[in-house]
Amino acid sequence: MKKVRLEFGETGKDISQSLSALVHIGDSIYAAGDEGINLIRLQECKEGKRFKFEQLIPLNDWFDLPIPPSNNDSDGKKARIIEIDLEGMDFDRKNHLLWMVGSHSLKRGRALAELETDQNKERLTEVNSDANRFFLGYIKLKQEHNKKFRFPENKKNNDKKNKGTKYKKHAAQLECTSTSSELLDEIGRDPLFARFCLRGDGVPGKDNGVDIEGLACAPKGRVLVGMRGPVLRGTAIILELAPERIDSPKTQADRLQLAKIGPNGLKYRRHFLDLAGHGIRDLCWHGDDLLILAGPTTGLDSPPLIFRWKKAIKALGEDSSQEEKFIWRAKDSLMLEQDSGRWIQFEPGTDHAEAIMLLDKQSLLVGYDSPSTKRYKKPATVIVDVIALK
Repeated sequence: MKKVRLEFGETGKDISQSLSALVHIGDSIYAAGDEGINLIRLQECKEGKRFKFEQLIPLNDWFDLPIPPSNNDSDGKKARIIEIDLEGMDFDRKNHLLWMVGSHSLKRGRALAELETDQNKERLTEVNSDANRFFLGYIKLKQEHNKKFRFPENKKNNDKKNKGTKYKKHAAQLECTSTSSELLDEIGRDPLFARFCLRGDGVPGKDNGVDIEGLACAPKGRVLVGMRGPVLRGTAIILELAPERIDSPKTQADRLQLAKIGPNGLKYRRHFLDLAGHGIRDLCWHGDDLLILAGPTTGLDSPPLIFRWKKAIKALGEDSSQEEKFIWRAKDSLMLEQDSGRWIQFEPGTDHAEAIMLLDKQSLLVGYDSPSTKRYKKPATVIVDVIALK
C-alpha cells in the first residue's frame, strides 16, 4: 500500500494528532482536526509523496463563533479554546467554495485508567456541548492566475488598515448558538431523530446520538452531510441540504438558511444506506459515485470500511416531491469498495480512520485520528495510506 507523509510542523501539531477532515485542492491539502478552531494548508512536495506545512488559517477570522477565543482568562492564564469539532470538508469547484461542518454533537466525559472509580463515574455522568460545534459554513477561495486556489486577503486585517471601507464578504455560515443551530433544530423535529435531541437530555454522539461526520458538495448548490449517528437499527443516513445565502451586514460572515426540500416541509432530504450497521465517517466523490468511509458510532477499535454508492449523483438535487429511498447492498447500488483485510492496528485506541480524499483520479488517501507511534513521526508528521480505487 502506498504511503504519503503529511508534515504539519510544530504549528500544526494539534491537528496532526486529531485529523478529522481533508480535502485536496490543486497543489494543496487542507486539513482539520476535531480539536481547536484552525485549518492547516499543506503544500505538495516531491510529486505528491509529501505535503508540508505552509499556512495556518484561524477560522474565527472568518466566522462568527458563539465563543471566540480570547487572549487570556481573567486570572492571566492562557484561555481554553472552545473547539468547532470540524468533521467534514469539501470543495465546490464550480463556485470555488470550501465547505466545512462541525459535529453538532453532545459529548460525554471519558473514563481514564489513571483515575479512581468515583472520579470516573462522575466523568461518565457529565454530558455537555462545546459551544462552537453547531457550525456549517463556507469560505470562497480565490483562484490565482496559475489556477491555484488560495484564501482571499483576510477581511479583519483589511478593516484595521482601512477603517470605513466596505469589503465583500468571502464567508457564509448557518445561524448557530452555543447550544444549537438551524440544522440541529430541524433534526430535533424529525420523528426519526427527535428522541436523540431532547432539550437538556440529548444523547451524546459517541452513544449513538446525533453526530455529523463527513461532507460532500452536490448538484444545484446542495450539500451532503453524513451522520455517524444515530444509526437506526443498522441503517445509516445522509442528509441533503440546500443552503441559501442571505446578506448580513452586521456580522463577520453572511448568513445561510436552509430551504424546505424534504417531505412534510423538512429542510433536508434523507438518504438511507445499508452500511452493514456502521455509521458514516466521511464522504468523497469519485466521478458520479459517492465513496463512503464507514465506521462504528462508538469509540470501538474497528477496521474501516469504504463503500461505493454507484451513480449517487442521480439521486441528488431533487425537490420535496421526490420520494426518499433506501439504498441497499443487495441491489448493487451500494457495494463494498475496500474491505479491512489490510488494516493493521499497531496499538490499542489508535489509527481510527476519520477522513478520505482523492489524491488523484484513481487513488484515495485515508487519514487517521490518534495515529499510532508507527504512523506518527516527531515533531508532527503523519504517515497516511493511499488506496488504489477499482
